[in-house]
Amino acid sequence: MLLVVLAWTVVSGMEEGLVWGFIGGLIVDLLSGGGLGATVLALLSVALLAGQPWGRGIGSPVIRLVLVALLSVIVYHLVLLVVLAWAGHTVDWGWALLRVAAPSALLNALLAPFVQRPLGWLEQRTRREMFAP
Repeated sequence: MLLVVLAWTVVSGMEEGLVWGFIGGLIVDLLSGGGLGATVLALLSVALLAGQPWGRGIGSPVIRLVLVALLSVIVYHLVLLVVLAWAGHTVDWGWALLRVAAPSALLNALLAPFVQRPLGWLEQRTRREMFAP
């Protein structure tokens, strides 16, 4: 869900990314044993970050996507960890950041271009202008 929200925000804009971050986060929270709203907050932060115009002049779109993915995944995990800590769970910050967040950031950054391509195609096929009379 993280990669879908990230890629859809890059492809379609922050407004649609926020909508799908909320919907996807709510679904993930309902299906998981975690606290209701934690994933929603984390995915909304990803959509807010990915929807910013930062780095528009940096290299190719793929490089920008990989950099945004790295930063967004780290923020995603930080938000989840903060919510867990705030809810009273014991959080081993060093272990969680080095053993979970860092590998997740690398893997998601590598996979982001592969997820963005089909979502870019889907966005072009479903663009609102195509349905206008």
